[in-house]
Amino acid sequence: MSVPGFHILAGPELGQTGADSFFSSPAGKALVAICGAIAVVIVVFGVFRMINGIGRGRPGEAFKSLIFALLIGGMLFNLGLTVQGVKMMSSLVGKIFTSVDQVGNSGG
Repeated sequence: MSVPGFHILAGPELGQTGADSFFSSPAGKALVAICGAIAVVIVVFGVFRMINGIGRGRPGEAFKSLIFALLIGGMLFNLGLTVQGVKMMSSLVGKIFTSVDQVGNSGG
C-alpha cells in the first residue's frame, strides 16, 4: 500500500549508521548512562509497587506492575537492542505494506 505525497527522507542504512555513531559519541554515551540510571530507578519502583500490591491483596495488579517495569527498564537499559528492535519492526511493517500492495494490485 503506497501513500502518495510522502517520500523517504533517509534510508534505513543511513538511520542505522547515524544511530550507531550517535551511541559512540560523548553525548550518546551520556544519554545511555542516563537511560540506564532511569531504568534502574523504574525497576526498583516496580518492585516496590509489586510488594505494595501483594500486601493489599492484589497479586495480579502487582505482577502486571512488575512486568511492565521490567519491560520499560530493559528497553531503557539496552538502547542498542531497542534500536535493533525498532529496525526489525519497521522492516516487518514495510513487508506487510508491500504484500498488501501486491495483493491489491493482483486482482482484476
